[in-house]
Amino acid sequence: MIDKVKFVLFMVGILTIGSVAGYYYGNAIGFEAGIEQGREDILAEQSAEKEAALAEIQKASNPFADDETDSVANPFKDVYVNPFAQ
Repeated sequence: MIDKVKFVLFMVGILTIGSVAGYYYGNAIGFEAGIEQGREDILAEQSAEKEAALAEIQKASNPFADDETDSVANPFKDVYVNPFAQ
């Protein structure tokens, strides 16, 4: 009878130690994966913000890019002249 009790207590101890070790190992792996995912998300967000800012700067720096004023500001928009034809 005592051998069965010792065996059960031994198994409970082993399962407890295994569970605790697995929890800490999984937590460490998940934490590292979360850090990497966070870095990738931040880089993607910064890249998108940079692209949006660059597009805004390009739009602001080109007065002929606006479709509303394009016909007034650039009268030669649809005219094609080949300078090498003559």
